[in-house]
Amino acid sequence: AGFQLQHKDVLQNFNVSSVISDACVAAYSGELWKCLFGQFRMPHIKTPYLMVAAQFDGWQLSHLVEDYQGIDSSPSFTDEQRTYVEVFGSKTTALAQTLPSATTPWAIVYSTACYNHHISEKSNFWTVTTSHGLSQNDAVQLLLRDDHRHSRIQFIDECASYECGSGCHPAVSILV
Repeated sequence: AGFQLQHKDVLQNFNVSSVISDACVAAYSGELWKCLFGQFRMPHIKTPYLMVAAQFDGWQLSHLVEDYQGIDSSPSFTDEQRTYVEVFGSKTTALAQTLPSATTPWAIVYSTACYNHHISEKSNFWTVTTSHGLSQNDAVQLLLRDDHRHSRIQFIDECASYECGSGCHPAVSILV
């Protein structure tokens, strides 16, 4: 049905008003579903956070581009699909670069130019990195450290094409 319709349905069918800030309500009057949708909600978050956004999110791209129910582990995009994927990645990067907002006391924005999704439950949590050489585990560790309170930190791959991040494909070592 599409993510926008799903968010509209959640807003209509569940009591979610407690998670929508007054600032977001003011910004999207008449389109409150946007206050449940990350790209519209993030600029209104005023509490500390770690935001993780894969510029080429495997779940979203599998659904939106290929109508694949799950995550296609080896997508093969047509030229037209590849154009959509590249635009998707550049929009994700552009939004990530606007965060965190000045009203957020401290936050970390972590975004790789990798094709992945929910790697926090996989070994890639430690091995996939941004071009800065930092993994999601490193970002979590920074978030938990007291000496970074009141910092607004960005670890965002800035290359401009699909799977272009230098840390997307970590070397695999086999111990014998």
